[in-house]
This record gives sequence, structure tokens and C-alpha cells, in this order.
Amino acid sequence: MLQQERHSRILDLLSQFGRVYATELSLQLGVSEDTVRRDLKVLDEQKKLRRVHGGALPLQHENKEYRQRHEEIDPLKERVALAAIPLIEEGQTILIDSGTTCLQLAMNLPTHFNFTVVTPSPLVATKLIHHNNIELILLGGKIFKPSVMALGATTNAMLRKIHFDTCFLGVCALHPSQGLSINHIDEAETLATIIEQSEQVVTLASYLKLGKMSTHKVCGANKIDYLITDSSSDPKLLSLFSEQGIEIKICND
Repeated sequence: MLQQERHSRILDLLSQFGRVYATELSLQLGVSEDTVRRDLKVLDEQKKLRRVHGGALPLQHENKEYRQRHEEIDPLKERVALAAIPLIEEGQTILIDSGTTCLQLAMNLPTHFNFTVVTPSPLVATKLIHHNNIELILLGGKIFKPSVMALGATTNAMLRKIHFDTCFLGVCALHPSQGLSINHIDEAETLATIIEQSEQVVTLASYLKLGKMSTHKVCGANKIDYLITDSSSDPKLLSLFSEQGIEIKICND
């Protein structure tokens, strides 16, 4: 098997299982463990995976803190947000998460019918103050400054008293086998509570967030109903997400 073929197979297995082991790869690829280790070293240097002792893991997504980037204008995130609008219906109670893509969603919500928006994000809430058809609920609790959102015990207690038709979640990292994950444990717990209280879970993610892992798991991929992403996303990854029961929606370029 040629090196390029081995690299492609290694990355496919990593997408499918979320971790690969050098000893198992040696048997599957029919090469020595030394060859596998060299392959992993090359892929690590190319920033296609993260080499660890005995094997490799998906890349960890590295993000600037939201408070440092919420005023950035990103046309890609706006397109992803706009693709989520048709999932909102009159009379619903929806939750909009923190994050730049969710902020774009808040700025483009429909104005011709009534519905309720719940959010842990003061920034999202300020975009909706003058929206006459929206009943707005801002969740209380300690503000986690890196994400500019309320979270923790007080926030989670409020969430457990509300039923959401749909929640719209920004994504830090989403992997087919490892699920949705994020960098901070308290944020992971609050997002998990949101998912528990929601009939339908919609994730908003550019191609940069897919196939990645962060430190703290929020939920398995099978808990997600929709993934809205862009046309640059890897078709093989999207196929693996579909196998988990996720409906894929590609935003317009």
C-alpha cells in the first residue's frame, strides 16, 4: 500500500472511531509499526491529526475567546445561520446559544410571526430587545466571560423548568464517534442540560469545527437532529454524521 493510501486510510479510521492505535494500524495496513509511527508523525506535522503515545487522536479545535471575536463579521457563519431560519415556526419556544454563529442567527430572525426566544447570552438578548414579535427570556446565573454566557447551577435550574421545541447550538468541536465537545466543563454541563430540555437539537458549524475534539464531552452525535454546515465540509465526515441519524443541511454559497 502506497504512503498516500495509508494516510487516507488512517484518517478515515480516525474519523470513524475517534482514536487509532499504532499496533492495530500495523495489522490493518500490512506494514511495520515503525512505518505507522512515521506516517502518524507526517500527518501530525501536516496538522491532520494529533499524535499521542501509542497512536493518534483527532485535532483539538483552537478558538479565540468569544469575547475577543463577537464583533467580527464572518460571511460563512452568516450563511450557516441563515440556513437555520426555516426550522423556526410560529408559536415555538426556541433556545439560542452563545457564539458568533448564534449571534448571526439572532440578528436574522423572522419578524412576521410570534415566538419565544430563551438565551444564556446577553449579547444575543441585546439583539432582540426591539423585536416586537419575540417574547425574550434571558437566563440568569454567573456570566462565564470567555463565552459571554450564563452557566452553572442557577442557569441549569432555570433551564430544567423550560421545554424547548428547538435549541440552536454553536459548535466548538463535533466528531462522528466522539460527539459534541467543548473546552470548559461548566459550559459542557449547561449545554447538556439544554439538550435534555429540547425536542430538537440543531448544531451550527462550519467545516472547521467538524471531525475535531475538545476536552469535555457534551453529548453523543446521536443526540443531534440537524447539522447545518457549509459546502467545504468533508463528504466522508458528513456521511458518518448521517449514519448517526443526523440530518445534514448545507448552506448556500
